[in-house]
Amino acid sequence: MNEGAYGGTPFGGIKWSVLFFLCLLVLWQLVVPFLGLPSYLLPTPAQIVEEFGKRGGLLMSQFLPTFYETILGFLLGVAVGVSAGLGIVYSRFLWLTIYPSLVVVGSIPRVAIAPLILIWLGIDSLWSKVTIAFLVAFFPMVINSIVGFSQVETEMLDLAKTMGMGRWMEFRKIRLPNSIPYLFAGFKASIALAVIGAVVAEFVAGQKGLGYLIVVANNDLNAPLIFASIIVLSAMSLGLFGIIVGLEKMLMPWRRGIQPSEL
Repeated sequence: MNEGAYGGTPFGGIKWSVLFFLCLLVLWQLVVPFLGLPSYLLPTPAQIVEEFGKRGGLLMSQFLPTFYETILGFLLGVAVGVSAGLGIVYSRFLWLTIYPSLVVVGSIPRVAIAPLILIWLGIDSLWSKVTIAFLVAFFPMVINSIVGFSQVETEMLDLAKTMGMGRWMEFRKIRLPNSIPYLFAGFKASIALAVIGAVVAEFVAGQKGLGYLIVVANNDLNAPLIFASIIVLSAMSLGLFGIIVGLEKMLMPWRRGIQPSEL
């Protein structure tokens, strides 16, 4: 690929992305006053920054509950999803019974059952929100685990048998290395969905968290606070996603990221 056409290095790509984003901010700042839009409909970037200055402490205090709910839901989704994936791959009974059921369960919108979870576990309970985050993070994790652990070349498994490998050695030497790209794809999907699950839970019946703060700001017609909360949520989601991408590069330095096509 002609690297010069795309900035030559990743830093060149970042430079152009930042420049494009800054141009959008400047355009936003100029267009909103020109159109005479009130701040409760669409605030300017300057008004959002001003809101950060006035309510930075409030945003940080509401950030922490959402962060805890997201992390706990994600970790539970990973632990249960990977364990379920292993069980389904290694058990024919589970493969024939549980795996088809996952497709049916996966078609149920988790948002629709959020009120039930909140009733069962408590309206303002931490674990009710963690459970909702877990439910939305679990499905992509278990599916990617099943695919990663099962999509192994038959020749490799036959070779392992001829070498006298037991199930544990076969898993450690063949299935686990093969599954790592699929597991990281599941991690990246699950962490984004866990953020959504935590915010949805706070929308439905939260008393704290960024989702709850957005609801309060919406009732007060405080659009700058809504945008500020969304920015904090986006930063949290991108930060967690970036950590997973960094771990992926450490464990699989040979893998290339998504590249633009040659022109």
